[in-house]
Amino acid sequence: MGMDHSIGAVARLAGVSVKAVRHYSDLGLLEVRRTAAGHRRYDDTAVVRLRLIRTLRALDLDLPTIHAVLRDERSLAEVAATHADALAIQIRTLRRQHALVTVLANHPDPEDVYLMTEQSEQDRRALIADFLDTTLAGTAPAVRQNLTPVLPEDAEPQQVEAWLELTTLVTAPDFRDSVRRLMAGYLALAGDDPLRADPEYRSRLIELRRTEAGPHWHRYLELVAVVNGWTPPSRIAG
Repeated sequence: MGMDHSIGAVARLAGVSVKAVRHYSDLGLLEVRRTAAGHRRYDDTAVVRLRLIRTLRALDLDLPTIHAVLRDERSLAEVAATHADALAIQIRTLRRQHALVTVLANHPDPEDVYLMTEQSEQDRRALIADFLDTTLAGTAPAVRQNLTPVLPEDAEPQQVEAWLELTTLVTAPDFRDSVRRLMAGYLALAGDDPLRADPEYRSRLIELRRTEAGPHWHRYLELVAVVNGWTPPSRIAG
């Protein structure tokens, strides 16, 4: 059994309060014996268990889980792996919330804040998907892939801000109409070989972008690049 400790001594050795020792004893997490006078006494095993309880509580594990570990109903490795998964989800959520709050902090206009927060993440993804479905019909999968923004789980504030701007841009009817015209013209020019190295073909594509795309199209490409962590189109050589 080891040394015989008073409740005050075992609390001091384990680095916890006397109140905590009493609480864990009452929950059955510690073995305790009573002296003839009714005082609680603990052995060295209680010190080890208290230190383990303190460590697990610092990891924010609940008492039923800690009880299961102490009773050997669940291994510490299993509990740690489960907790690690839960923490990873919390971290991703907090990062996303931090990014959004950072964006909101830079937009003091109440109307901006309202527009940014009124839609759920699912709503925004649906808006993007609807835009792509209605404007890119008939284009090759590679074209859609290059024009699809995918907000990462650990998005930085500038990625969240670009994502929010994108979801506003794709709802503008004029922009949607211009992209439809752009894609229709592209499909007409591309034919069976959209990647052919034909100078005249390339010049006609450039002219098409100039006449149909407009500044909003280039902004869309920039925003997609920011969200996806790609090199912005304006920086691509050639």
